[in-house]
Amino acid sequence: MSNKELDVEAARKLVDDLSRQLAEAEKKGPKLNELRAEVETLRDILSGPNAQHSWIAERLAAIERVFEHAAVELLADGIKAGAYLAEIGRILGAR
Repeated sequence: MSNKELDVEAARKLVDDLSRQLAEAEKKGPKLNELRAEVETLRDILSGPNAQHSWIAERLAAIERVFEHAAVELLADGIKAGAYLAEIGRILGAR
């Protein structure tokens, strides 16, 4: 993946939006906790001075995997996986 294909600003917006959604989710199931951890890791990478596109892409892919494996549980907590999956794919240039 070339650097031009990864929209870092869109990744930041996604992290901000997803963080708000996760903060509003009342339950604390294992998949929600896993998703929270992945989002915070990506936030840390994005806020660092040397955020490499490969690191961002890896974390986005990890978040995508959590969504794919926990969509039903997350939907029950009000988190709509489909919209986030589409945005992650767009950011990664895969869809």
